Amino acid sequence: MMSVSNFMKVGLNINFSQFYMKKLKAVIATPSFSDFYTTTHRLSALGERIAEKILQRRGWRTRLLHFPRTGKQVLPLLPALSHLETFLIPGEFGPTAFFSKYQRFGPSPEDSAAIILNEKPDAVFLSCFAFAYADDTLSLARHLKIQRPSVPVYAGGAGVSVLPEYFQAADCIDAVITGEAEKSLPTFLKENPALDNSIDDCLDSPGRIDFSIAMTRSSKKGRWLTTTLSRGCPQKCQFCANHLTHGRVFRTVPIETFLSTLQAFPKDVPMHINFEDDNLLLDKDYFLAILGTIKNQFPRVDFSAENGMDYLLLDVNTLDRLIALGFRQFNLSMASLSTSILKDSHRRGDPEHLQEVLYHLRRKNIPSITYFICGLKKDTADSVIENIGFLSRQPTLMGISLFYPVPGLSGFRDAQPFFKSDSHLCAGSAAFPWSGSLTTAQMITAFRLTRYINFTQKKDYQPHERDLLTRICNERKLYSFQRKGRQKWMVRPPGLDRDMEAAFFKNR
Repeated sequence: MMSVSNFMKVGLNINFSQFYMKKLKAVIATPSFSDFYTTTHRLSALGERIAEKILQRRGWRTRLLHFPRTGKQVLPLLPALSHLETFLIPGEFGPTAFFSKYQRFGPSPEDSAAIILNEKPDAVFLSCFAFAYADDTLSLARHLKIQRPSVPVYAGGAGVSVLPEYFQAADCIDAVITGEAEKSLPTFLKENPALDNSIDDCLDSPGRIDFSIAMTRSSKKGRWLTTTLSRGCPQKCQFCANHLTHGRVFRTVPIETFLSTLQAFPKDVPMHINFEDDNLLLDKDYFLAILGTIKNQFPRVDFSAENGMDYLLLDVNTLDRLIALGFRQFNLSMASLSTSILKDSHRRGDPEHLQEVLYHLRRKNIPSITYFICGLKKDTADSVIENIGFLSRQPTLMGISLFYPVPGLSGFRDAQPFFKSDSHLCAGSAAFPWSGSLTTAQMITAFRLTRYINFTQKKDYQPHERDLLTRICNERKLYSFQRKGRQKWMVRPPGLDRDMEAAFFKNR
């Protein structure tokens, strides 16, 4: 057996205390959150997986707990959302419906805390992926401190990075970790030696982008994967918060890094990959190259980018190449049709180019969804109706994004309003009139009108749907369905902006 002195003679620089030190255990958790809805790709926990890899590289034992994927339950409407009571219909359903059930996605904060502490962690790292769920994150942190005050609780993620003071002000958070995990988490650990188990000072190189991929759905039809390939965006759209966490410099994951992770999945099973990047087309050659490489190794793969693509970066040739490589649907971001609103938002637009893209997709029999934002600073009822009217004449389904603020955006750099309100008001589903341009009634009316237009694009209707469509067309008024038990009936949605509704149907 080689002795310690023999090891030292051969020049190995080893900290032997690491062999005898008990490995610290971290629980990385995504807290449950409350909202009217969620989506599969929203629950991918990509950032949490990256944080877990960093901790593992630095000697931690880890457990990742993603609570929002573990069930849901109906909740009473939060007091902060009481402005929505007028517009909600109990038991509402159907193609023109607004939201009807407020829900918690995941277990209660008290139960979540018990599950975390049952893992006997030395530290808990909470990930808040959107500021709208800051209060949910703090609620879990409080229950952790109530049940076991000695366990340190740290908070990170995009929701923390945009307003760290909100979390620092809470006595249940021991420290906040802001910005990209690859830079901030190793620095945090090094500055707190009791937390750093690493025996290698070169584990995390400057500028490194970690990569994670999540299987968010699996069935007989194949696997659904979600990932991101880039960080940062040089565009300066006033409504986008990407730069607040990732900066303005556009960076991409090396192709070989992506492919090495993808090798864990079988090549003979159908696979769908959804890219959640904000603007992959900023490096078109890179994107096409990585799609081609994936396609060569996984012949049964297809793709989507559900977070939206900038249509101005698409042309006929690029569309054809993306379709040939496996894109089966295109989600496009229009923002607004109004030149003045786009200028105010530091966004470019070209309706004729958008039409060219959409009609080319129709010729190729490729579906699309085109999104606009409702509630921008200079929006009016007329500008919103113009957006809906324009898109209703195009061969595309329509998506509406109700505007919500993120601390740090232009016009929302003063943090005080966020300290004085519930963070759930920063969810799009809250339909809160943050910009002052539209009322809650106008935003919800636009939401229902958008759903109605999509409803008219269906090819096959159930009898009750046909009755609904006929009534709306004949009366030129919106209706929806309400249900109780096995009974269902049509209702007029309450709280609509009647002038906006009338102006919309006048032009149809």
